[in-house]
Amino acid sequence: MATPAIEVAGLRKRYGEGEAAVDALKGVDMIIHPGEVVGLIGPSGSGKSTLLKCLGAVIEPSAGRMALAGQTIFDERWKIRDLRALRRDSIGFVFQAPYLIPFLDVTDNVALLPMLAGKPNHEARRQAMELLEALDVGHRAKASPSELSGGEQQRVAIARALVNRPPVILADEPTAPLDSERALNVIRILNRMAGQYQTAIIVVTHDEKIIPTFQRLYHIRDGRTFEEAGEGRSA
Repeated sequence: MATPAIEVAGLRKRYGEGEAAVDALKGVDMIIHPGEVVGLIGPSGSGKSTLLKCLGAVIEPSAGRMALAGQTIFDERWKIRDLRALRRDSIGFVFQAPYLIPFLDVTDNVALLPMLAGKPNHEARRQAMELLEALDVGHRAKASPSELSGGEQQRVAIARALVNRPPVILADEPTAPLDSERALNVIRILNRMAGQYQTAIIVVTHDEKIIPTFQRLYHIRDGRTFEEAGEGRSA
């Protein structure tokens, strides 16, 4: 079996000290393989956002182990010196809001990350254009973000998350602002891109209309995860 794209064991996160301490994560275990799109669901305050921030190397866990694409990035302490480079090269982020840069056109919004990684501008733009075409927004390549519909903006955000071909994408409520048809279309795209690029994708969601599309679900309650098989119906 292929090396897991995401492997989490005994992950804990405590905020504060002493009597004021709050345990947001109490021993999370999770394995996600390349090409999988997995849902992460749970009530507000259950630890979803904290887990995503730990996986994204945005905050430091208190204990446990995390590995991405077979590389241990945290084992009781960070094992990676340059966390900024890790986030840039190995983790794609898709948020509820697209957060596109308003003064850059669509192509440069997607090409910016590979440019920052040192790729020549023409090559970065070529990569960006390939993804925009694959996501059916190539015809909007020279548009500004304000000229796009909500669904188009989210496709551009997905292209930006994929442009450096990261092994992992973390999607935080990516369909929340969209109607049913556009939300299901975003999930179709994520599934197609996961299969094409063998990217592991975690989707944090409260969106009941997309939950039946996941083949696997992780519930998080009181800082712990529980896995169950999803219905896995086609979106």
